[in-house]
Amino acid sequence: MDDERPWWREPVIHRRSADWRDGNGQSRRGEWWRNAIIYQISPWSFQDTQGTGTGDLEGIIQRLDYIHSLEVDAIWLTPVNASPMDDLGYDVTSLREIGHAFGDIGQFDRLLALAHQRGLKVLMDGVWNHTSDRHPWFADSRSGRDGPYAHWYIWADPAPGGGPPNNWRSAFNGKSGWRFVKERRQYYWFSFLPSQPDLNWNHAPVRDAILQHMRFWLDRGVDGFRVDAANFFAKDPQLRDNPRRRRRDGRPDGIAMSNPMAEQLLVNSFNRPETLDYLPPLRRLVDQYPGAVLLGEVTLCEDSVALAASYTQGPERLHLAYHSGLLFDEALTAQRLRALIRRVCEHYGRSGICWMAGNHDYGRLRSRWGGGRGRAEDYHRLVAALLISLPGALCLWQGDELGLPEARIPRDIPRKAMKDPFGKLLYPKVPGRDGARTPMPWDDRLAHAGFSAVEPWLPVPESHLRRSVHRQTGDPASSLNHWRRLLRWRRHQPALTAGTAELLPLRAPLLGLVREYAEQRLLCVFNLSAHEVRSKLPGIDFVRPACGLDMPGRYDGLTLTLPAWGFFFADLRSAAQMREIALDGGQAR
Repeated sequence: MDDERPWWREPVIHRRSADWRDGNGQSRRGEWWRNAIIYQISPWSFQDTQGTGTGDLEGIIQRLDYIHSLEVDAIWLTPVNASPMDDLGYDVTSLREIGHAFGDIGQFDRLLALAHQRGLKVLMDGVWNHTSDRHPWFADSRSGRDGPYAHWYIWADPAPGGGPPNNWRSAFNGKSGWRFVKERRQYYWFSFLPSQPDLNWNHAPVRDAILQHMRFWLDRGVDGFRVDAANFFAKDPQLRDNPRRRRRDGRPDGIAMSNPMAEQLLVNSFNRPETLDYLPPLRRLVDQYPGAVLLGEVTLCEDSVALAASYTQGPERLHLAYHSGLLFDEALTAQRLRALIRRVCEHYGRSGICWMAGNHDYGRLRSRWGGGRGRAEDYHRLVAALLISLPGALCLWQGDELGLPEARIPRDIPRKAMKDPFGKLLYPKVPGRDGARTPMPWDDRLAHAGFSAVEPWLPVPESHLRRSVHRQTGDPASSLNHWRRLLRWRRHQPALTAGTAELLPLRAPLLGLVREYAEQRLLCVFNLSAHEVRSKLPGIDFVRPACGLDMPGRYDGLTLTLPAWGFFFADLRSAAQMREIALDGGQAR
């Protein structure tokens, strides 16, 4: 009850009815995804077993024990469908075929089976907003206005004075996203590359086809989909211009102001409310497969927290949706994080919070927020501890557990070796995405860090060699082993895997949370500064500090002392235990 809360606790800002997993990592009600750690893999950059310089499915199979050692709940594979690979596989030519460069359907089935044996869920990337321009659907659609696929893409007549139908811009080049096709005497719309025409989600046969392809993979045993570009599905039916951005409109989420796309309010070319009407059939299908999940990508919008949260509200939308709230470029501060956590919890409520601080599109975790001002290792240990403490799920990008820094162009990747079309189109204004996509450094003693026996598709940066898996595995103080300890410990904390979250009114630079589930109440405190901080914690009644985490903080019964970038976890007495003590006259047992 409210009147039983100690004075130092704020009102609950995040309540959920999630369940704690048992020792085998299984949820009591099957809702494993609510607070899952999802390890994102780009097969192209993970492990090459065929001597092609690019990774493949067999490479993931060979590294499953490594993934299992991280104590994550699931893996999310960037696209492994057939594709000419103009955009790392996000230009699909067949939604049911495995690309030859990755392997075959038999290897995919084997990967599923072996992952499931280790208790790992497998999510595929659902690329449903667009296809490759080499997809048979588009070949028919562009050939004329009367074919069976004529309306499967977004076509429009030229503007009255000629030229593109409106001012919509591609997210990749900041220029017009319309391309003219002589055969139809019309323009087609592409949100990203010209070779990635957008599907027409307003056309029922398109939606039916997507459902059929989803069912194909669900029947094979996949545990769900990461829904690519979920907020791009619907476009303004009238094809109205995007309004011009004014200074008072602020900056959009997930888009650098140097990107010409940021000159517009992103309200008509995508981020449309009609998208919510397209989600229920997807959810109803996935719910026919117990434990399967839909994880939406909701970025590149005016307010990704609010929009992503709306995509998870109620039982007929997505299970989870990640937002770009952590993608700010400024320093990591207690004030900024406190405001973000509060806003995320207020918008999502009991629905599917998912955090992301780096991935194949948004760069490396280690190169975000300034890096700790001279105490980088302590700083990144703090960041890891903080991320695993937040309520909801977390997507962890391959290599971030190693503390890999972003590869730079042209220092680490010569400009002539760039592969990212986005980076090429906007170089040098925008750094592009190659810096986060370099191959995994497995063993610094081997050529190309053990990723491949031949020259890889992107070079392995010299700075990554000293952070190889081989070198870090034998170092108890390494970033890799720090993440392993944290994730192993987290798995056995009901308060973190199923609990509520409350912000504590601590003064900056401290950020404090109490996570609670059943009889566990867990204190989580972080010093987001480069100097030692001491703070009294009135009303806190400890049972014991967390064990086995090599925490730099200490508590003497009244004052908590945290060094620069320090963190502290401790079990508190539960409300029931406090009531027992009160009934016993205030004497602890």
